[in-house]
Amino acid sequence: MPGDELQRYYDRNTDLFLRIGSSGSGHAIHRGLWGPGVRTGREAAGYVNALIAEEIRSFLPREPVAVLDLGCGVGGTLFSLAQTFPNARLHGVTISARQVSIARELARRQGLEERCGFTQGDFEDLQLDLRADAVIAVESFIHSSRPDRLLATCREHLVEDGVLVVVDDFLARPAPTDDPARRKTIDTFRTGWRVPGLCTLADFDAVARRAGFEPLKQQDLSGLIRTGRPRDWLVSIVSPVAQALGLMRRPFWANVVGGNALNAALRSGQVQYRMLALRPSTRDRSR
Repeated sequence: MPGDELQRYYDRNTDLFLRIGSSGSGHAIHRGLWGPGVRTGREAAGYVNALIAEEIRSFLPREPVAVLDLGCGVGGTLFSLAQTFPNARLHGVTISARQVSIARELARRQGLEERCGFTQGDFEDLQLDLRADAVIAVESFIHSSRPDRLLATCREHLVEDGVLVVVDDFLARPAPTDDPARRKTIDTFRTGWRVPGLCTLADFDAVARRAGFEPLKQQDLSGLIRTGRPRDWLVSIVSPVAQALGLMRRPFWANVVGGNALNAALRSGQVQYRMLALRPSTRDRSR
């Protein structure tokens, strides 16, 4: 996907995402997870941040000194990790100028501007003067038109014994060619949410290994997503109308229609929401 199209998508939609989302002061754009003990939208938005911190602690042999978030939104995950790892410096990259502006202001308000930095850039073609102990990518891999390049960027910015944590949507199996309705659901999700990188876990694993990573752990989080909220019911009604009227050319309606397709794909099991932990391969490190 051309970077300028994705940039426009997030520049135009970010304020709306924050306004209609339920994360409040969590400043999350990613989806909420209703794990054990979660009772509010803010807690649901923060649940994945706790899972990511747990993965970092499990697989990194020390507390992180530097954390890099590729596709950081307005910084919600980084601000959470800043509290979890008080000695770490954190840096976020997003293609959206609007998101960088919001993230920097939020960091200033929280007194985190010295520890949390933000850069506008394309994470497929990125050269930062840092090597992180942990690199995270939450709902950003899927936006990549060059997954091999994104994973190469992760590897280039990760220390030799570091950990990469990816949280994203994956196809449970290749999109069916013999089921037009299901195929249309996946195609609508791809188009509406601008997610050309949607692939199976097997495809991701192959690209990751070529980029110099080996898998550590994977966890299916699909069951923690709520897809039957009243808002979802309303969206399921208006989405076919929006499609019929050709409104998917507009970023707002593209997000609505694409989100409805994603919910349908999650309910049917076509798409799974997973967290993956990876590390630089030992063979790659020995070179």
